[in-house]
Amino acid sequence: MLDKRADLLFLVMGGNPFPNLISTATRVKAGGRIICICTEETGDALYESFKRTVQRHLDVDFDKITINNASSKKYFNRNIVKERIVDKLKEELSLNSSVSLLELNYTGGTKLMSTSSYEAIKNYDYRDFNIDFAINLTYIDPEREVMYCEFREKRGGSFRFHSEPLYKLTPSFELGIKDVINTYVANSSINTKDKPEAPELSRKLGNLWCNIGRKLYDERVEFFSKIYCYSKEKSIDDIDKLFFEKKLLPDYTSIESLGFKGKNKLFRYFEKTKWLEDYILMILLELKEEGVIEDVLANIEKKGDNSKSEFEVDFAVYRKYKLYAISVTSINDPKMAKGKLYEIKQRARNLAGDEAGICYISLCWETDDLEREYRNIWDKENLKNSLILGAQDFHVLKDKLRGWLKGGDRLDS
Repeated sequence: MLDKRADLLFLVMGGNPFPNLISTATRVKAGGRIICICTEETGDALYESFKRTVQRHLDVDFDKITINNASSKKYFNRNIVKERIVDKLKEELSLNSSVSLLELNYTGGTKLMSTSSYEAIKNYDYRDFNIDFAINLTYIDPEREVMYCEFREKRGGSFRFHSEPLYKLTPSFELGIKDVINTYVANSSINTKDKPEAPELSRKLGNLWCNIGRKLYDERVEFFSKIYCYSKEKSIDDIDKLFFEKKLLPDYTSIESLGFKGKNKLFRYFEKTKWLEDYILMILLELKEEGVIEDVLANIEKKGDNSKSEFEVDFAVYRKYKLYAISVTSINDPKMAKGKLYEIKQRARNLAGDEAGICYISLCWETDDLEREYRNIWDKENLKNSLILGAQDFHVLKDKLRGWLKGGDRLDS
């Protein structure tokens, strides 16, 4: 029954908007109506941003039920939750006699909200209404990337089961990373970017790490460490002298030949990991052109009410219908790199929930210790969709990322 879209879609809202966006993109028709089943946490700002995002793409009406009442603890009473949903269901069906498909997607929200919604919609006696419509009860399994559907085609019939891989579902509109960011990250950084700052220079610098032995690797580490220090010290003459001495860029003639408009931009470029981020971004953009991924965005930052950063993601990558978070660092010391292993998974969770793909790219020569530490932190069963790469992977970086994004080359494989 997934070949038809709903006229009326009930949607359990969760704190992570991504499953809700997939549901609206694939399960409701243009001109239809969406009823969001919310708590006090999801019924205000998140509901409004979700509504705005969807209505930018699709002509649908919205309404909501806000069930949570923390003061009286009604949220924890299953029967009251079901009563509220049934009341709204009767109201909607009374006002709309042209419904041919009613659907509930119960992926989001707490277990109580999901199960209560499921029981209310499935078990209601629809004989009070003089219309015969089909019913879908759908759930997205983000780990298997499958939508499960329990459906009844006519009143009085029995429910049957069907499932479909998410990639086979035809959307009413194409989702992008900005849709997720605009929905969930209310105060996202204005520095978010989708193209590299200095593409040619970044490609040359990144390629310096490809197909090299340990001796050349150590020389590269020394070279970039000096550039970093000189950039922090704002010493343009030392940077110029270093490029001339090392002759790593054959076409280097002067600081101006690097292509920066102003010394401060050059300092910022080498002071952080911008050169490496640009290198990775170019690879991801090539994978987008190849059709491996649908979208990529860099420098995503969520700010709290006090304008302090709550989390940052270096790269968010979208492949129908899955999100991946990639963290990049120029750290080459495994002991220092280990300090970010907890952080990278938390960032991915903040962006897209537990099932987000996670990749960590550093300049460490060996990554075995990082993989072992990652397993110790998160336990083996949580390693699905995870990938850790280091300097020895740079010559096959694109192939490694392609394999990971398509489902292979993972720590759990």
